Amino acid sequence: MVTGNSQQILVDYSKRPDLNDQINGSIDIKFIIKRLKLKGWKININKESLTEDLINKHRILVLFMPQLKFADFEFTALKQYLENGDGKILVLLEEGGERKSSSNINYFIEEYGTSVNNDKVIRTSFYKYYNPKEVLIQDGVINRSLINHALQFNLIQSQNVSQSSLSYLYPFGATLNVAKPSLPVLSSGKTSFPPCRPTCSFYEHEGDNNREGGRMIIFGSGHGFTDKYINKENNVILFDLFLNYLQDKQFKLNMIDSLNPEINDYHVVPDLESLCNDPMLYLEESEELPIDYSTLFSRKIKKISNLSLATINGTFNELQIEKRTLQVIKPHFETPLPGLQPAVYMPIFRAHTKPELELFDLDNEFASVQSKLAKLANKCNNNDVEYFICESGLIFGLDMANLKEKNVCKHILYMVASKIVSFKKINND
Repeated sequence: MVTGNSQQILVDYSKRPDLNDQINGSIDIKFIIKRLKLKGWKININKESLTEDLINKHRILVLFMPQLKFADFEFTALKQYLENGDGKILVLLEEGGERKSSSNINYFIEEYGTSVNNDKVIRTSFYKYYNPKEVLIQDGVINRSLINHALQFNLIQSQNVSQSSLSYLYPFGATLNVAKPSLPVLSSGKTSFPPCRPTCSFYEHEGDNNREGGRMIIFGSGHGFTDKYINKENNVILFDLFLNYLQDKQFKLNMIDSLNPEINDYHVVPDLESLCNDPMLYLEESEELPIDYSTLFSRKIKKISNLSLATINGTFNELQIEKRTLQVIKPHFETPLPGLQPAVYMPIFRAHTKPELELFDLDNEFASVQSKLAKLANKCNNNDVEYFICESGLIFGLDMANLKEKNVCKHILYMVASKIVSFKKINND
């Protein structure tokens, strides 16, 4: 029986040793913890073994995607907490089932009619999410009480209410096998594979002596409530519905939908009646074998007759052909392609390209100043005076960087005249 504060939730991480690893994205549930704290819940994290005294201090227990095996005393504590202690348990699972996680959670939940399969749910057609394991389920509501309860607490809009009003993202999840006393409430929908298989089940234990019984929810995708996916689609609303079912005893499931859930069998069986009415052709009855097996051999096939042998021998004499014995003709089989032989070629190495060197006019580079001026003078006419002066300044090696664009020729002539005057001075110092 729950003895502690009724507003405490215990999140069990003891069977999750890789909390700091990245498994298909972050597995933190900080957003959920913060949201619960704002509603007045006190959240405790457990990384040790589960004991009866520890569990009974909390109103709700969350088993977060276990990957290690539970001990016998832990299963006993969970059973006492659920059946005799009106406790509430939320079991979050993941893809692959026990085969991938090496857990034995099925040993506990099978007692209440639910087990997780060693499979994964994928979407058969691309829509909205790139990873096929991130399944958007839009028609997965089996029990209408979820939608009615969401409308009662204004969690969804009251206009155009249907199964798609509570669409949710089901990432990296597995399917469940649900039987009484558990009831399926969500399925994988028609656009997923496996189609229309349970993804969530509710269980309510009947209490005695007018005492409220325990409740348990088993959801096949714990990644859907992590920080990476909680804010996508209606996953937040779905978590609120789970929380309301665990703590509100007035939350009852629709019995009509519970008795006739729209789910498919895990292993699809063909329509044997229609197949029997339309047998295949290769199923025809064979003929009976005769008593005398020698009648099965036909002597008319490949039969050689000697009646025409005398006529053939006489034909040799008429045609004057020498009669010889038959010789064996060696058969010659023509093949469409010659026999294959391993092709061995010397490696062909790529030749080095020529160095990409800049081309120089050696005559122009090593020519004297007088030769360059003479060559420039021969190239220009009377209308190219300005061009001749500018090029001559470059040949003389004058510093033309600081010259202005206007009156360039005047400055060049000034600099040349200054040099000539300096040469004619008596004292060059």
